[in-house]
Amino acid sequence: MQSKPLVGISSCLLGENVRYNGKIKLDPTVKFELGKTVSFIPVCPETESGMPVPREPMDLFQTGGSIRMITLESRIDMTGVMEEWIKKKLDELSEIKICGFVFKARSPSCAMNSALLHAEFSLERNGEGLFAKAFIERFPSLPVEEGEKLHDPVRRDSFLKKVFSIHKARYR
Repeated sequence: MQSKPLVGISSCLLGENVRYNGKIKLDPTVKFELGKTVSFIPVCPETESGMPVPREPMDLFQTGGSIRMITLESRIDMTGVMEEWIKKKLDELSEIKICGFVFKARSPSCAMNSALLHAEFSLERNGEGLFAKAFIERFPSLPVEEGEKLHDPVRRDSFLKKVFSIHKARYR
């Protein structure tokens, strides 16, 4: 039996050097508070799909009826690369039976509802990252949260209760 629940997490929140600008984005609250009771499975959609560090920044763009992940300077559409990787990664995560996921806010791949989204006549901060959206669709019963929201002890405790409930149900 797995002693601690397995929780997926955006790698950058653990302080891994995977961000587009090459800077570290450790979230000590998430890493050290949650890390006391869960085992993390780090995931970085950009680097795992083959993108380098550093790399050109990307945002989400609404074009017609679809959302695209496009680099800001050279305007390269990275959506296909990301979607191909996502399919494989979700299958992999299904096999290891994770019990939840902590996403990086404002990321074009990992934000739950806080990524920059360029619409036809506006710039909004309510875009769903491509990986987060696909993860939530594939695993609708798993608890998910953006890391910075877990700084709130009440929200963190609620997330952990859900994670442990799933863990206990799997390993009875």
